[in-house]
Amino acid sequence: MTLTPITPVLPQRIGRYRVLERIGKGAMGSVYAAMDEQLGRKVAVKLMLAAFEEDTELRERFYREARVTGQLAHRNIVTIFDLGEHDNRPFIVMELLEGLPLNEYLRTDAVPSLDTKLDLMIQVCDGLQTAHQAGVIHRDIKPSNLFVMHDGTLKVLDFGVARLNSSNLTAAGMLLGTPEYMSPEQVRGQRMDARADIFSVAALFYFMLAGHPPFGSRDLRNVLHAIINHPPPRLTEEEAPEALWQVLARGLAKNPEQRYLRCADLRAELDRVRRSIAVTTARVVQAARDRCQQVLALIEERRGLGRSLGMEDIDASCDEAALRIQVRFPAFADFSAPPPPIDGAAARTVLQSLQARYNAEQAALAALQQRALDQVTRAGGRRAGFWRGFLKARGN
Repeated sequence: MTLTPITPVLPQRIGRYRVLERIGKGAMGSVYAAMDEQLGRKVAVKLMLAAFEEDTELRERFYREARVTGQLAHRNIVTIFDLGEHDNRPFIVMELLEGLPLNEYLRTDAVPSLDTKLDLMIQVCDGLQTAHQAGVIHRDIKPSNLFVMHDGTLKVLDFGVARLNSSNLTAAGMLLGTPEYMSPEQVRGQRMDARADIFSVAALFYFMLAGHPPFGSRDLRNVLHAIINHPPPRLTEEEAPEALWQVLARGLAKNPEQRYLRCADLRAELDRVRRSIAVTTARVVQAARDRCQQVLALIEERRGLGRSLGMEDIDASCDEAALRIQVRFPAFADFSAPPPPIDGAAARTVLQSLQARYNAEQAALAALQQRALDQVTRAGGRRAGFWRGFLKARGN
């Protein structure tokens, strides 16, 4: 007997919106791509799950997501268009985003550079700063609640457990949020302000750099204990340069008084670090370009000396060596082109490889120079003295 998987039946319409396909499912509802035929545009419709339609508190939280998000107009926050009910189940209509949730985006084959990650971090801060200024604390910052569009724009999603400073809606006895990214005060059930989101954001940034949350993710008890009591493991220099690590460490301080007061302050520090890293990277890139030029010059010097020694295969050998450099490092071998866009770690790797190639070419040239000296020494007389002076003038 073969079991056939059950395919969920799509509603034909949700309110006035014609359903096209289901594109996601969360804890409280399913999300559909739909067509707003009145305005002729595609939208995303989040419909509350039928299992929760009689739960008064969850319904209120679902509505609150629409009300809270609807008042936040910013390029880094998903835009809400409409709110309604379908068969006694509330739904929210929002912009249809094309791209990937952050957790999936970070797993793609094209691993984003550190500069790209810093850009996304800054966009998170921009979106949350707008929310905080409106009196909204998100309380559930995590990778799946952030969405990276195809053009690189990041959107903050899912304000379903957000809290308005003016709201009295609570969830007594419930641990709201995602444990791996909770602040210590959130774990303890204490009053939270914007600094709780800043802790969660710093934990998110740690995940973006390391590939895992700072306090583990498997055992809930251990995760919560670590959030309250243990510092996060230090990231390597390759994962986070020292200046960036200091920013994360402050954001992850156990005491809210020791964290950044506002997302705008965290953003300013990230921007400063990003510019500093960019300057350092530019220097490494230029050093790699210079070293590449020197390697090619050594190859040509080796060619000239080989010809003078009558080596029949010298042109083929040098052509092959130069071609390998041009193929492996095309952006560095073309000196008329602008510096290539590359992050610091990759630039340092290129520089190390070119330095190794430079050392090898120097050794090959020195061997030819010694061969030339040996020949003229055997010939004897003033001609040997001439060759020694000539080779010394060429750098040896």
